[in-house]
Amino acid sequence: MDESSDVGADLGLYVTAAGGLLGVWHAAGGREVDGFADVALTALAGVLGAFGGLLLGLLVGVALLVVHTVAVAPAVGWWRHRRFGRATLVVLAWTTVMTALLWWWPDRFLPACLIAGFGGWSVFLARRRFGEWANLGGVAVATLMGEQLVFGNLLSATYVAPMLLLIMAWLSWCGWRAMRTSRRVTVRAAADIVWSVQLGLLLSLALVWLAGVLSLSPTQVTATRAVLERAQSLTAVHWAYWLTAYTAIAVSSFLVLRWPQRFGEVRLPVLGVLDTGKRTLAGINIGLMVALVFTITAVPVSEGAWKRQVEERYALETRHVQRSEGEEAAYEQIHQYVTANRRVAAQLKPIVVAVHEAAPTEPGQPVSDSGLAIARQLGRFQAATLHLGDRRPAPVAVLSGDPDVSEAFAALDEAQHARSQQETRSGRFADAAAAAVASTLDIPDIGRNEVLHIVKAYLGGLVEEGRVRDLFQSWAAGESVRPAISRLVSIDVPALYDAAYDLARRAAVRAGVDVMAFNATYGLGLTMPGESRQLSEVVILARQTHHLTDGGSPCPGCVHPPEGGGTQTGGGTSGGGGRRG
Repeated sequence: MDESSDVGADLGLYVTAAGGLLGVWHAAGGREVDGFADVALTALAGVLGAFGGLLLGLLVGVALLVVHTVAVAPAVGWWRHRRFGRATLVVLAWTTVMTALLWWWPDRFLPACLIAGFGGWSVFLARRRFGEWANLGGVAVATLMGEQLVFGNLLSATYVAPMLLLIMAWLSWCGWRAMRTSRRVTVRAAADIVWSVQLGLLLSLALVWLAGVLSLSPTQVTATRAVLERAQSLTAVHWAYWLTAYTAIAVSSFLVLRWPQRFGEVRLPVLGVLDTGKRTLAGINIGLMVALVFTITAVPVSEGAWKRQVEERYALETRHVQRSEGEEAAYEQIHQYVTANRRVAAQLKPIVVAVHEAAPTEPGQPVSDSGLAIARQLGRFQAATLHLGDRRPAPVAVLSGDPDVSEAFAALDEAQHARSQQETRSGRFADAAAAAVASTLDIPDIGRNEVLHIVKAYLGGLVEEGRVRDLFQSWAAGESVRPAISRLVSIDVPALYDAAYDLARRAAVRAGVDVMAFNATYGLGLTMPGESRQLSEVVILARQTHHLTDGGSPCPGCVHPPEGGGTQTGGGTSGGGGRRG
């Protein structure tokens, strides 16, 4: 009884420490730290999180200790003193509770049970070898269990889950070998059954991990949807039939292994086949039972993970549709406005000339990637100078009702198809708007094709980078008044320079560039009395910003991030045109 009490005390200690670790991690983890104030706030959040986590962990630990003292420890004592009736009642009660939890929340409790089983076994073996140092492993196991039960995202961690699954698979193999060589015949007889359950559940968890890893492109949606619908058709059979099939196979294997000398004398066909299969192909029973366990548990265990993945992807796809609608509305209005007011678009002529001078294109040659990147960055600067009103965040898209996995996949498939169609429409309107603007510009030294591509890249940076797109999406949805189109093509060079300097300086800070080096190269961004800014200075800042955000273009005279520093990739496109890839 003293040994059982020590186990309960250790369990309470593990849970309490795990609560503190989880509190620190979720209170301070993922916070952006930029300066001493952010460090102090992060430290304060970590302390408060640790206090709250330790308090909650202490309450849970006390509850577990009470349950252990009231139910588990007496059951162990009854079993040791051969009071099998009382011990069996306790086991049946725990089995009922665990079955209910696994039935209601299989995607939360089944992974947690596997972590507890394999992790507890590892801690037990570690304590026999390393003594009290194994308590650190116990805290780690309790932390992983708490993360899975409370937040349910352990298996979505791409780098953690494979390591845990490999460790579990290795432990199950070691346990199977240990059970096969045990002195107790009952333990040897149950070795194959236990191993089949472990492997089947590990395969189910691997499927859950796969659900978190896939980004669910249209091709993956089609393939995964077909596989899960097939799995659902297999598991549509009532669970009692699957349980009966597994129980029959498991009991048959147990009986043959428990009393091989008796069944060797029996001439019944079924038992003879089982005995022959055991002697000739030892893996038949294990493989069949693993397949049954996997088939029974795959859909209910993975359904929660698949639905979370589909819901997140559905929200993202719907958001892309909304953005494309805003882009289409903006391009359409620009096209109509320029067509009706052709002289207004002439204000964009200096933009085209400045881009051509910064990255000239030979006659008959395609526009350089550097020129297109500069034009697109100028469009972003122009968007930052506009004060068109406050943007209203679009509502987060959710799947209606509580659909099953196949219905959720069908909704995601429709959303991806709608996104593809909407982006195609938006691309056509972008081409039309760029052609309308380019047709109004007559620049003798620049070819018509170069003008068209520079204008298209400029409009892409202007429309597709946030403010303008969201405002027109809100207007298209009837939630706001139409923004003033004339301000989109009205160039104010001083305001453009101020926006360019501010955005370039922010990009430099994010990339890890020394602020003093940036100020030494570009000054403080202040305009002295009587000083007028030139568009060429804005182009230089556009080249600098593109170099810091994309990092792949040469930029002589620019400031550079440190070797292996925090260059932000994917901040813009260097390709031609207003559509993003």
